[in-house]
Amino acid sequence: MSTTMKHRRREGEVTFKFLLAFTLPVFLVTTVLKRVMPWNWGRDQRSLFSATLSAAYNSIPFAFM
Repeated sequence: MSTTMKHRRREGEVTFKFLLAFTLPVFLVTTVLKRVMPWNWGRDQRSLFSATLSAAYNSIPFAFM
């Protein structure tokens, strides 16, 4: 793998981590608000952080498209 390819890959990883760190609080607040709605009580059995990370990892790749 050439040096340029390694640099681009590393750059993409840094960008992904930055977006994750920047949007994680937004997804956490959204998950909490979703959980306190009466029609969602008892529906999702995952922890708040597990649901937050799942939402973040499923949504952030769309920023790279």
